[in-house]
Amino acid sequence: MITYEKEKLPIPILEGHEDWIELYYLAWETAFKNIEYIDKPGWKTQLSCMPGVGITWLWDSCFMTFITNYSNNTLSAFHNLDNIYRLQRKTDGFISMAYRAKTDSEAYPGGRINPPIAAWAEWQHYLVTGDTSRLPSVIRVLEDFYNYIEHTHRRCCGLYWFEDPGSSGMDNSPRGGYAAQHLDGSDVCHIDLACQQALSAACIASIYSVLGNDEKVQFYMQEHTRICKLINRYHWSDKVGYYFDFFARSSASDKVKLINSKTAAAFWTLLCGCADKDQAKKVIEHLMNENEFYTPTPFCSLSKDDLNYDATGGYWLGGVWAPTNYVAIRGLTQNGYYSLAREAAQKYLVAMSSVANNPNYGGIWEAYSPESVQPSTTETGELVRENFVGWSGLAPITLLIETIIGLSLNAPSNSITLQLSHEKHCGIRNLLFNGHSISVEYQWHQQDGKDCFAISVKTEQPFLLILKNRDSNEDIQISVPIGINTYQIGQSNFLRV
Repeated sequence: MITYEKEKLPIPILEGHEDWIELYYLAWETAFKNIEYIDKPGWKTQLSCMPGVGITWLWDSCFMTFITNYSNNTLSAFHNLDNIYRLQRKTDGFISMAYRAKTDSEAYPGGRINPPIAAWAEWQHYLVTGDTSRLPSVIRVLEDFYNYIEHTHRRCCGLYWFEDPGSSGMDNSPRGGYAAQHLDGSDVCHIDLACQQALSAACIASIYSVLGNDEKVQFYMQEHTRICKLINRYHWSDKVGYYFDFFARSSASDKVKLINSKTAAAFWTLLCGCADKDQAKKVIEHLMNENEFYTPTPFCSLSKDDLNYDATGGYWLGGVWAPTNYVAIRGLTQNGYYSLAREAAQKYLVAMSSVANNPNYGGIWEAYSPESVQPSTTETGELVRENFVGWSGLAPITLLIETIIGLSLNAPSNSITLQLSHEKHCGIRNLLFNGHSISVEYQWHQQDGKDCFAISVKTEQPFLLILKNRDSNEDIQISVPIGINTYQIGQSNFLRV
């Protein structure tokens, strides 16, 4: 029996935002309540977004690993992925979008896939934990699934299709004009699947670099380059400055018919490495536009200027979803827009905390309304599912640690990067890093009329601490020894020429 033991979890510190700390612990408590004990040979105990339903989804499970990476080994969503990997079809590498535990069968028959982001999940787990033990056993699973998509889900132009919006995970998003007779995506090429395949190629290359296979590293980096070139050739609109799905009938001509709906699917372009500096800037302008995606609770999943947009959410017709928000905020950070990422994460947490503290709602929900402080509606006008941790723990746990507190762990290089953004007491205690407990805290103060900050680090092993100041390209590196260490650094340290 896995039990919720609060004292074993990392302890976040964020003076002035105690409500977010309460939400953090509520997310963990909800996650432990959603553990499923499956009484069947071959199935491991797993974390569920919807306990009792009996279905395990691929992309939900992948996103939950970004949460449990910070559980200090008290909870692992990789049990979900192991359950799914075990059911991979040996003949061709196919992995279904979801499986039923009762029968080990596809929950949605017809060979439908889900976003192929398991390679990203495995690579991020390695970066946060330094644990190489999974990599030799999972690399073949990841590579076989990658090849399955290459062989079965590409059109003549070389780009990729989901069976329908539901297969993409964005169930009722307006991303295709009609139902496909053979579930082949209605001749649509989907921008998110192309980005996810490019991201998978990069992550598989990174895993092979750890495993020491240079030939595979070179091949998958070439694959990443190939896919990114195709994305920019076909999915990009110079006129709008955004990436779109498009119709690909039978020709590889550049004159494709773009589907004129700006959706959260294009957020993946900020993460997979296909967008150059100017393209990323234009995508981010749409992302941060209050008349498009930057709603009072960011980010709506369908642009406000779309005729199908629903201000109450309407599921994927505007609803604010944890996975696409995590992709957007990680993408902002990756492209150097840390202040915007932090601002968006703050607004998202304000909304989630307000809903959790509202006696009419309470708890953590599947998705949120973009314009009202309430859970999102479904496409039929009802409220979405509550107690959804699950991936809705991404903001209260993962974004709180990574974006609000500002920690980025790189276990292989034994380094931790800290973005110094909060002007009060901030940090984390009792976080497992490379198998040992560390605590990092800081606080701004005035000394001799100048802004300074005091840093306190407690560690059981030496590591490299890299300090960054908001969006500055400058950093300070400190080799931290074992024990309790204090440092005082002035603001001027970041103003070196």
